[in-house]
Amino acid sequence: MAFARILIFVLLTAAGLALAQERASTNRGTELRERASSEARVVTMLPESSPVTVLSRSGGWTQVESGGQRGWVRVFHLRFAATVEEGTRSSGSSFFGGVGSALGFGGAKRNDQAKIATIGIRGLSPEDMRNAGPDPEALRRMQSFRSDKAAAERFAREAKLSAQRVAYEEGR
Repeated sequence: MAFARILIFVLLTAAGLALAQERASTNRGTELRERASSEARVVTMLPESSPVTVLSRSGGWTQVESGGQRGWVRVFHLRFAATVEEGTRSSGSSFFGGVGSALGFGGAKRNDQAKIATIGIRGLSPEDMRNAGPDPEALRRMQSFRSDKAAAERFAREAKLSAQRVAYEEGR
């Protein structure tokens, strides 16, 4: 019985160390921040393809170590080896050439092999809910991005955009 407990302890410890030593790399130039917040001080800039060691995760942020420095980066700015799979790519940007091509955007398709990574973020944890509070400054910043109908129409006119009718499909 003691041997079984020791074996379980060793296996759990090894699994924890494997997770703690998860390797990733940046998929774009990104800021390494002191805390898991876009308002936190920038420790340094990490160039695209910088190797990092994952230390922990919190919502949309991942604590990493790179080049002897520790900090937080947005999870979407990381490429994890475990989430990369082979796929095909279309010409153009990822939205307009990839997903957008199904919607009628983008040009001719190329069937080059591409690395596609997917990440999912769960909702708020119970701790996040307990610690939640109003942030009037964040609300003010968010409201500064809103646009009224006249401004949106002016933007579309200046960008020489034209209205497109899209048929509604039920059951989707």
